[in-house]
Amino acid sequence: MEENTSDNSKGALSGIRILDFTRYQQGPFATMLLAEMGAEVIKIEEPGGEPGRANGRDKNGFSAYFEGYNRSKRSITLNLRKKEAIEVVKRLVPSVDVVVENFRPGAMEKWGLGYGDLKKIREDIIVASGSSWGRVGPWANRPGYDHVGQALSGVMYEQGDGPNGQPHALIGGFSDQVGAILLALGVSSAIVARERQGVGQHVDVSLIAGMTAMQSMQFTRFLRTAFQSGFERRRAATYTNYECADGKHIAIAANTQRFWERMCTALNHPELQEDERFSDPFGRADNKDELVLVLGKIFKERPMEDWLDPLAKADVPHAPVLDYAGVVEHEQFWENGYFQEIEHAQLGTMRVPGPPIKMSVTPTKISGGGPELGMHTEEYLLEIGYSWEEITKLRDAGAL
Repeated sequence: MEENTSDNSKGALSGIRILDFTRYQQGPFATMLLAEMGAEVIKIEEPGGEPGRANGRDKNGFSAYFEGYNRSKRSITLNLRKKEAIEVVKRLVPSVDVVVENFRPGAMEKWGLGYGDLKKIREDIIVASGSSWGRVGPWANRPGYDHVGQALSGVMYEQGDGPNGQPHALIGGFSDQVGAILLALGVSSAIVARERQGVGQHVDVSLIAGMTAMQSMQFTRFLRTAFQSGFERRRAATYTNYECADGKHIAIAANTQRFWERMCTALNHPELQEDERFSDPFGRADNKDELVLVLGKIFKERPMEDWLDPLAKADVPHAPVLDYAGVVEHEQFWENGYFQEIEHAQLGTMRVPGPPIKMSVTPTKISGGGPELGMHTEEYLLEIGYSWEEITKLRDAGAL
């Protein structure tokens, strides 16, 4: 039977409603992933909007930061410092499946909106919390962002010169993004648990949890051997990148004997297979620096484009090293929907990164750009029983 992949198919999380209190990056990217899996995500923002709206905003109102993490959502404004706004949230909770927040631990509890409070309103509610340091321990209530999360996680020395050397950060937002993906996974898993076991629960993911998980192999090695290597320009001569005659670079991953032999053929240097220094994996590891010089000289003989076809025909793992301009021109990304063109209600036609997960029957889908601030406030208030007169009183009280 042919699988249904039409645009009218429902997403995997269709019918799931999420109340999203998150700000900045870690939480918003998680809820955006869930929105594009079909969930209805209601973004709760303070009057004036969450801080991410202003990050890098240009004169036309475009913020790559906000748009990159808040597509496909709906927005209502609530001033949580007002008791009337807290009451609105409590009236919304029975109609939602999941509440997601990334305040410091204790903030939601202070407002009377912690997991214990919300569970009294809806027994099977799922509350997901994203934090910097986790919810317990001496650092739990400290402020934190991506950069300091990377610092505490050990990755800066692993990406840098190793212990006692110079640390180097990964791309900005890396720990936020890893934490967001795990937070979205936690929410999805909790939804499955509720469907199968009838239980709600509190999901907890932090920046340092994500970074520890991302370095699973490195920490497993360290916990056994007490060894941390730090970044090496070339950890293997056949699993690295080389500059070509035109100054462009090509990456190779000839990390097996089979791929090594094929690469020697593609480079038109079959004699390297017989060189006793390089003929087997141990020799190539022991003589890494010598092999780097040999391969570096070979790749310098021709421009990068000239190497692509021979390596492809030999079935050697390789790729041109692209900058962003090269990436967005590469057909592989567009063919798979990793970049897409959308219509934004305020900003017009936009090209954006697409959903990273493909599903054949319950497709992921972008359903618009970042929402206009508060544009769905009245819609949801009316849905949960507020009259227009009551909405006016909420505005007069500063709750909206």
